[in-house]
Amino acid sequence: MSDGPKITFAQTRASGVTSVLVYCSGYRCSHWNRFGADRWPDDVRLSDIEPKFICQACGLRGADVRPDWDTAEPQLVIGLPTDSHSGE
Repeated sequence: MSDGPKITFAQTRASGVTSVLVYCSGYRCSHWNRFGADRWPDDVRLSDIEPKFICQACGLRGADVRPDWDTAEPQLVIGLPTDSHSGE
């Protein structure tokens, strides 16, 4: 079973996402945090940094790192023109 495609920070930023969400891998812990995606180089995969996190709440090593789609720039995600009066 595959965990899905391995995406890089370059791909994340190209999608307009500026932050990542990091969730503790402990099933009893609900701790999470948001980090700016600009702190990692383009060629690093999100999955590459997961084992490097240590939860500040429970002390467990390991995390689930995901793009924070709430920080994506809308014009890149939707692809709509920004001028609503174009064509008039």
